[in-house]
Amino acid sequence: MFTKLVRTLKAGVQNFIRNGWLSVATVSVIVIALFIINVQVAIVTANELLLKDVQSHVNISVYFNTDVDETKVINAKDQIRQYPNVTLVEFISKEQALADFKENNKDNETIQRSIEELGSNPLGPVLNVNATDPNHYEGIASQIEQSEFASDISKVNYRKYQGIIDSLNNEIKANQRVAILLGLTLSIVAILITFNGIRINIYAHKQEIEIMRLVGASNNYVRLPFIFEGIFYGVAAAIVAVPLAYFYLSFIASGDTSNSILPFSNTKFIQTFLNDYFIKNIALVILSQFFFGILLGVISSAIAIRKYLKV
Repeated sequence: MFTKLVRTLKAGVQNFIRNGWLSVATVSVIVIALFIINVQVAIVTANELLLKDVQSHVNISVYFNTDVDETKVINAKDQIRQYPNVTLVEFISKEQALADFKENNKDNETIQRSIEELGSNPLGPVLNVNATDPNHYEGIASQIEQSEFASDISKVNYRKYQGIIDSLNNEIKANQRVAILLGLTLSIVAILITFNGIRINIYAHKQEIEIMRLVGASNNYVRLPFIFEGIFYGVAAAIVAVPLAYFYLSFIASGDTSNSILPFSNTKFIQTFLNDYFIKNIALVILSQFFFGILLGVISSAIAIRKYLKV
């Protein structure tokens, strides 16, 4: 049994090498499939990281009337802090609110001049409220609007990031659909190309196979060299695809993609993806790539053998 396995393995290696450029073409197609799948995974994961980062900056801004005593605002802060799902309530005084507003609009001469002409602080104190989850903000905002200090509030703003979050969620879902569609399409193409490569090899060994059948070779003995050939296609493709995808994504992460058509708004999320996906889980990444590459090769060879050997 072991001798037969070694012989069929050796025959598979010989088939792989003898095919020359056909093997290169077949491996290249599987490499492209694995590479694009890796990039799509990177896109989806990086956008999910970006979404989490945006959600971490979401808060409720409670703007109080300019004539409200700050003691009342501090009391309101203590009450809101007791609400369920509230993690932090930050108090911003009228003076600090004005200083922040001036800093944020320091390049806008019209706004700066308008504040000077007013001669007084047009802003009131503000409370910034953070929750355990962005989904809780609507309920917290409703509680604030129905509270005993609601009459002192001029505006409750909790939707300033909602458009960004909805847009990112839609983009992530679209990217997931694209990743699945591309993965399936490229997998089918890779299977068809590998199938044709093995079919050509089977035809080239037609007489040899007929002789093996005449002398009583088992079905498995005839099949195994071509199964191993498909496995070698997948292994070779995985060896190339993993470093290729890593260096490609590293190249993207090293540059400024703020104006890129790619769905990454910040390179730090690509780098985070690389650290979490490739570096921390490198063994799992390599094994999964080998498994997927081998699976494509085995499926292709199995179909070719079933269709053309009729054993």
